[in-house]
Amino acid sequence: MVWSSKYLTGNKIVDDDHQEIFRLVKDVIDQKYKERKEKVTAVIAFLVEYTVRHFNSEERLMAESDYPKTDEHKKQHADFVAVVSELQGKIEQDPESLDISLEVNNTIVAWLVHHVIGSDKDLADHYRTWSKSGGFQ
Repeated sequence: MVWSSKYLTGNKIVDDDHQEIFRLVKDVIDQKYKERKEKVTAVIAFLVEYTVRHFNSEERLMAESDYPKTDEHKKQHADFVAVVSELQGKIEQDPESLDISLEVNNTIVAWLVHHVIGSDKDLADHYRTWSKSGGFQ
């Protein structure tokens, strides 16, 4: 999975975070890790840190701009955090499992594409409109 302009939301903070996770996914897919355990562990460690930092950034934008789809968007974040937590538990039980490695890759890629192109672009569009109106709706 390669970053392209179709994933741009127009919000620098959001786009920088997204590019970072796309780089990680590409590294994982390109097999830049020597062992599967190292790869999967690195992905999960990154996702745990990423979800906290990135989701907090997005949720600040939502609160600041009174985003009308905040509850739905935050639910998507919470659902993804639950998936990451579940994957982390599976990895702790069997870090060498090929199924877990594939599940991590598929989960990240599918979620990124769906969430970035849909929900995050919508949030960025809303925030941009809100900012241009002087911060008033």
